[in-house]
Amino acid sequence: MDEEQVIQQIEQFFQWYKNVYDYTLLLEKPLPQLKPRQVAKSKPEPSLKRGVQSFKRVAQYKQTSPELQAFYEEIKNCQKCALHKTRKNFVFGYGNAQAEVMFVGEAPGRDEDEQGLPFVGVSGKLLDKMFASIGLKREEVYIANVIKCRPPDNRNPLPEEIEQCEPYLVKQIELIQPRLIVALGLFAAQTLLKQQQPLSQLRENEHRYHDIPVIVTYHPSALLRKPILKEKAWQDLKKIKGFLDRD
Repeated sequence: MDEEQVIQQIEQFFQWYKNVYDYTLLLEKPLPQLKPRQVAKSKPEPSLKRGVQSFKRVAQYKQTSPELQAFYEEIKNCQKCALHKTRKNFVFGYGNAQAEVMFVGEAPGRDEDEQGLPFVGVSGKLLDKMFASIGLKREEVYIANVIKCRPPDNRNPLPEEIEQCEPYLVKQIELIQPRLIVALGLFAAQTLLKQQQPLSQLRENEHRYHDIPVIVTYHPSALLRKPILKEKAWQDLKKIKGFLDRD
């Protein structure tokens, strides 16, 4: 491998790392510059905008059963807590209404509030990679949050907001009837399980939520902030796959 190929591979790795982890790696010294005619053109990464549009198509096609649709229409204009005053969109959740596994996060973020769909930002892209690593596709699962509206500045939901909103999640679970629930992150896990243990302990123990088995793992945003956690998250993903592979 000559010098030009080495430099190109290094540059491609740096770009891949930034796309996946949303971090930019810096070198103490810049890489040698290649002549313009020597720079290989790489296939451009799909834009986030195009990715969100594809999520919308999935949501329109697999979003809901008639029962879920009716429930969405019933609650989409909810004003039970103060979050309705600052939200742009009510983020109901979407996916396969007959999903065997349901992933539950904390609350919508900025991108989710803009689009009205869960996990459509950078964390959503990583979540898709997590699905793919165990043979799942986004359209095969169901994704929702404990809270349906974005808290201002992405703060943690307040107890009164959880009290008003969690019954909506319970109803979704009743309609979907998944075999397994995956809690994404500490807040979702502590809220669902009504426990205050650290994530390290919650990940190791067996749990149930409304008599459905629960596996606890890291929120994708935590993996983006601390890639070193990916190895532990992979152990959780293997648990999910092992559970779903059972007869």
